[in-house]
Amino acid sequence: MSSVLPVLCGAVLLGAPGYLMLCALDVRLCLRWGWAPAVTVLLTVVLGALFRVLGIRWTLLSAVIGIVLLVALAAVVRLALQRRTARRLTTSTSTSTSTSTSTSTSTSTSTSTRAGVPAPQDWSRGTAAAVTGASILSGALVAASAARRMGGISTLNGSFDSFFHLSAAAFIRERGDASFTTALSDIYGEPTFYPVVFDDLVAILPFDVITAANAMMLAMLAAIPPAVAAMVAGVSRPARSARLLVALSAGAATLFLSTPAMALVMGLWPIVLGVVCLAPAIAAVLMLTDRRHGAPGVGTAAGLVLIVIGTALAHPSVLFSVAVVAGLRLLAGGIERMLGGGRLRGLIEVCAALAAAVLFVAGSHVLLSGMALTKPSLDGVGSVLGEILLDSPRIPAVPALLWPMAALWILAMIGATAAVRSREVLGATAALGLLASLMLGVATQIDHPLAVALVNPWYGARERIAPLMMCMLVLLMARGLLALLESGGRRRRSLPGALAVGAVVVTVLIALVTPQRLPLMGSLAYTAYGVQLTPYVTSEERSFIERTAQELPEGSVVLADPLDGATLYWSVGGVETVFPTMSRPLTREKTLIAHYAHRAGTDEASVELCRALESVGPTHLYRDTSEASGQRINPEDSERWRGVHDIPESRLTLVDASGPYALYELDPAC
Repeated sequence: MSSVLPVLCGAVLLGAPGYLMLCALDVRLCLRWGWAPAVTVLLTVVLGALFRVLGIRWTLLSAVIGIVLLVALAAVVRLALQRRTARRLTTSTSTSTSTSTSTSTSTSTSTSTRAGVPAPQDWSRGTAAAVTGASILSGALVAASAARRMGGISTLNGSFDSFFHLSAAAFIRERGDASFTTALSDIYGEPTFYPVVFDDLVAILPFDVITAANAMMLAMLAAIPPAVAAMVAGVSRPARSARLLVALSAGAATLFLSTPAMALVMGLWPIVLGVVCLAPAIAAVLMLTDRRHGAPGVGTAAGLVLIVIGTALAHPSVLFSVAVVAGLRLLAGGIERMLGGGRLRGLIEVCAALAAAVLFVAGSHVLLSGMALTKPSLDGVGSVLGEILLDSPRIPAVPALLWPMAALWILAMIGATAAVRSREVLGATAALGLLASLMLGVATQIDHPLAVALVNPWYGARERIAPLMMCMLVLLMARGLLALLESGGRRRRSLPGALAVGAVVVTVLIALVTPQRLPLMGSLAYTAYGVQLTPYVTSEERSFIERTAQELPEGSVVLADPLDGATLYWSVGGVETVFPTMSRPLTREKTLIAHYAHRAGTDEASVELCRALESVGPTHLYRDTSEASGQRINPEDSERWRGVHDIPESRLTLVDASGPYALYELDPAC
């Protein structure tokens, strides 16, 4: 199957609901497609909860109808509010001529801001369309480059986390429940909060689960350049070169590797959705605190806050990156006030920012201590810092190349210098944010309680911190380009500016086709397993599971070590499994089965074990004895299912076998 149609469907599902809502509310934002995914997340969460309460199944049809109704309701409310405002203004106009003049101004202001955020750039429709097209093209090139070595849109991602999300999407598709707390109850054994928006969207794409997940993953990668461009457009000051800067920012977003690595190699798909929403959320925070156009109105502030909430709902860990920017904006603003003469207010803001930082660290140490899950690299701190600067993920097969990032760093340093010299709070915030992201990345390598507390919210993984660096670096790059483009006095472009633009364009075009970058990562967890990891499921094993799943009678329940690939019985074959993900057993009953299933029918069998087997009801056992079996590639984790491994042959009746793969009918023996 060609990947074009599935990825296009994924992109439409990711962006169209949010875009239509922004249009319905008449929110005046440059590059609405960049802001749209965060709004889509909000709509998905609202509909998932509403459908759960009303007993409506989560399907493509019901989701489309729900979105259309919400968009229509928003449009009706907006029109009603506008008419009421117009009537008030008409009444005021009839009172006096002076009031009429004032009202005319108010009407103009109301019309310019409407229900949303005042756009900092006064772009024509054609200009906005051209810049939007350039940013979308950048995203399309990312998706195309990433997909080059995937082996096709239906190729299974062999990473640990991908198996969880394939099962999650399959559960949502089967159960029709997209709620945050109950969608994955069958996996966790009880209602549990989990950011399931990615899984919700995959569940309603009209393709098989693997194709749908891959399509949505590529669509999210394609959405990052428009999101970064929207951030730059939202916070940059009006300038003749603003359109060029925004388009180049979208191109620059294609040079960063940590997020593609999380998507393509690690299977951390929900965090990638959070990264898509991160750039607009940062812009929202900066726009909320921007006073160049006056204080934002209630409607404007509410809209921007909702963007931040949508980002948190995509993946909560991304909210901490937004919080870092918010705190640094408060700090930079306080310092600027102190330098400008407002010492008391500035001091209060600085103290508030520092107090927030202390609370952040203390809260992380107390509440998030269990999130330090990433083992530090064995490389030295200096080597790791170099990899962070080049945004090279912790994947030995991916080289840390200097040239793709060199132009960005040079321009960012020029931008930071220009911003500091001009005492620009936004530029100072971006510079502080860039420094903070580097410090947080290095902290992932330091085994000290303070360092651990700093990075707990990001699971101690520098890839999750890197998107913050990306946003700050691109903002400073755009400021550096602006400084160079304006350095020629009244001339339209200076020679340094033209050279800088050319350097960025050439770097982007070469980087997108360089085999050691995105195309390489597109293969590591899909086809070239030997370069990076051993697959949890080979193509032969997947074929066996798909075939036997179709032959099993209705009501069958498959028992197996999930590291043997048995989770595909549920996510691909639609057959219930005792352990649908490769996580540790999450309920007492399944833990008993995992540890002691082999004791059933013996004197060692406990009453609790028999009750667990009766409750869960496994009917078949799947075994993998190949070189890629769970016991061989991950013996320590596979030990959790030692009771499943040791079930005696006397309780098994062979149903089907192909080489090292075998399916048996199981006698529970209790």
